[in-house]
Amino acid sequence: MAEKDIIEKNLKEYLEIADYSFSKKKFNAAVTLYYKALVELCDLELLNKVNKIGANHTERFELLEKASPLLYELASRLFRFYRDSYNKEISETIAKLVKTEVENAKKSIFPD
Repeated sequence: MAEKDIIEKNLKEYLEIADYSFSKKKFNAAVTLYYKALVELCDLELLNKVNKIGANHTERFELLEKASPLLYELASRLFRFYRDSYNKEISETIAKLVKTEVENAKKSIFPD
């Protein structure tokens, strides 16, 4: 399976499970998965623009900063919620914010 196909498959999976988690009020899991979906969107954008993806968050952020400043800003801004989801209780308000931001990013990359 091609790298792009794997990324698109992962994106779909993360979003499906994030939506399910959100609907069950499992906000920490939802935020983690929405952020992972955002990372897949970032990787798709990087593949399209520079034919390369980052090996880790640091490298991804460096590539995004140059190739896609808007996605870089979004990923940077939401990263703290992703980190917080590991050891803090995420509120519904934060989860809704992350969900909405990721859905909007997806629409901008895949304008159906």
